[in-house]
Amino acid sequence: MKLKPIFYRFQVKDLMHIIPRLIVAIILAQTLPFKFSGAEESIWIFERIGWEPWGRYLIASIETVSTFLLLSNYYVFGAIISLSIISAANFLHFTKLGFIVNDDGGTLFIMSIIVIFCSLWIVLYWNMKRVESKTSNFEFDWDEDEEMLLND
Repeated sequence: MKLKPIFYRFQVKDLMHIIPRLIVAIILAQTLPFKFSGAEESIWIFERIGWEPWGRYLIASIETVSTFLLLSNYYVFGAIISLSIISAANFLHFTKLGFIVNDDGGTLFIMSIIVIFCSLWIVLYWNMKRVESKTSNFEFDWDEDEEMLLND
């Protein structure tokens, strides 16, 4: 199967899953330079959880793969990966990091909540469309006699 870009055969109804994909991809992609370059805040976070430096590189690499998948026709895998990574990040916000990291006003935490909701939407929307396509061939022809039997 060929890899297709996000706007391959675009229709307006596709915005229901394209917009959340773009939101998650943008949020993940904007954090990657900080993780790969070793920005002070990123190093502080990963030192606090005891994963510096290899954990930071591993998480950044996984988020890179997720970002590329979100922008392709394998977007549901990217959403599942991003949901997994960000759920773990939220767990760390609740346990070790706190909601406000280095006086950011809770921006990282809020972005992680947005990624969780958008990723969940992507997976649920994909599943809804999958079920819809599997059941669209079912046709029920009710006879009036059968309907009367059911009502009795």
